[in-house]
Amino acid sequence: MTDNTKKEAPPKRPQCAFFIYKQEVYSQVKDAHPGKKMTDITKIISEQYKQLPKDKIDQYEQKYKDSKAIFEKEKKIYEDKYGKIKNERKKKKEDGKGSKKVQKKQKKQDSDEDESGSDDD
Repeated sequence: MTDNTKKEAPPKRPQCAFFIYKQEVYSQVKDAHPGKKMTDITKIISEQYKQLPKDKIDQYEQKYKDSKAIFEKEKKIYEDKYGKIKNERKKKKEDGKGSKKVQKKQKKQDSDEDESGSDDD
């Protein structure tokens, strides 16, 4: 029996220009701002990225384009071998519960309906 029967993982999409930049500077920014949450550090990095000169941003955009070209080649090879890549992120939750935000919104709507229905005394 050969290992050819096992399907390999599809190639991963390339990171956008900002994420390439973030990956390069994250540890430096984190060290410069000890005790900050990850979300706060990301906001700082985002502001830094927006302030970069156009030629620097263009360098990160080029890195993204290069990565995307490699991804497209790998994707074609993968799809020729295994068929079209399925987008797993589009799947709905099987349990039907949905996200916490959706549950909270539904609970609020239900309680609002209960309060408005109590005027029929």
